Amino acid sequence: MGEGKTEQSARTRALLIGSAEKLIALNGVAAVSNRQISKAAGQGNNYAVGHHFGSKDDLLRATLTSHNVPIERLRRKCLAEVGPDPGVRDWLGCLVGPEVEYLAQLGAPSYFARFFAQVSSDPSATVLLYEETARSEALMTILDRFYGSLPTFPDDVLAVRNNLTRHMIVNALADIERAAEVPAPGAAPQTWQHQRDLVVDALTGMWLAPVTPP
Repeated sequence: MGEGKTEQSARTRALLIGSAEKLIALNGVAAVSNRQISKAAGQGNNYAVGHHFGSKDDLLRATLTSHNVPIERLRRKCLAEVGPDPGVRDWLGCLVGPEVEYLAQLGAPSYFARFFAQVSSDPSATVLLYEETARSEALMTILDRFYGSLPTFPDDVLAVRNNLTRHMIVNALADIERAAEVPAPGAAPQTWQHQRDLVVDALTGMWLAPVTPP
């Protein structure tokens, strides 16, 4: 039996998502056109992105969702397994751990972490990340409990450490993904768990660092 229209459309959408993810991961959001994505996906129709998704933003949303659905399951697992008296480090582990575990499941080469970093750094696309974050019930729960475990900080301190945390996690994951694809010459292999712990330890140190009075 031949492939039905529904199956063919789903396969084409998956090809477009995979092609967009790789191209954007390596080149940035603004540098990649719908035409380039269609060509990389092997589509003769240069308007395949518009036909299957509507717009480039809709394609970006679909790409984020395709990964965030399985990551959400890992976040719920982390919530279920967190200890009886969790502290700052435990909640940071639930922020970082599911992402690292997901990269391990993807295997190398993968492009999601670098794709995410490119979207995060593009002002016109960042709003898509906030939309996706707001849809994650598990992430909202983790963040709420994380903030509840913190000492009281002045607003400006909280804002700076929030911003640093976002940048550190996004760029650390991209670096981990890149290193898995092309390991540094002579570098000893590191487990995914160890890389997670390195990031969580660094973030914990930052959040619990003393505040210099103004």
